Amino acid sequence: MFFILSEIPKIVEKTRALLGLRGFSTIELLEYDDRYVMHPTKDVDDRTLKYVVWILKQERVVGVAVVRELAKEMEELEAPRGMLVGGDRFTPASKKFAKSARVELVEGNYSSFDLFGHELVPPHIIAEPTEVERVLDHYKIKKTQLPRIRTSDAAARVLGARAGQVVRILRDSDTAGDSYYYRLVVEHS
Repeated sequence: MFFILSEIPKIVEKTRALLGLRGFSTIELLEYDDRYVMHPTKDVDDRTLKYVVWILKQERVVGVAVVRELAKEMEELEAPRGMLVGGDRFTPASKKFAKSARVELVEGNYSSFDLFGHELVPPHIIAEPTEVERVLDHYKIKKTQLPRIRTSDAAARVLGARAGQVVRILRDSDTAGDSYYYRLVVEHS
């Protein structure tokens, strides 16, 4: 059973803003008894990427059963990625299953401000594979020779960066002007 919302909760607005930073647009918002559900999309090249996002109404400990339900909905909608927002804490089993099911787990108390809106945080973006290849060819290096950024870094978390991707950072300098820096995303240990 779902309801029509008269007022959008703050956690939903924050999640929409987070998805917007990643280039996803959300048209619909469904409300169920225990969660809100969104199906954001993003056009990449000639295909549309789908996401399934569940936002829990009440922060709680999230076990593997909830993550399995979300993974089942992802499979039904043919969405390669999912996001579960609002867990107070995630059990080890839910974290392990989420990783294999490509579900991002976001604690309910995540940052309440726009990280990239702060004057000291330069713009970050996940670089396209073709751009990464051009940079590697230009410098005649391998991807593993790039400086690293951990998946636990605040900017990487906001972008939803996964290990193996490359983040492009735009820095402004009084002497050099705008310059790009590239960081290889690695798992945190």
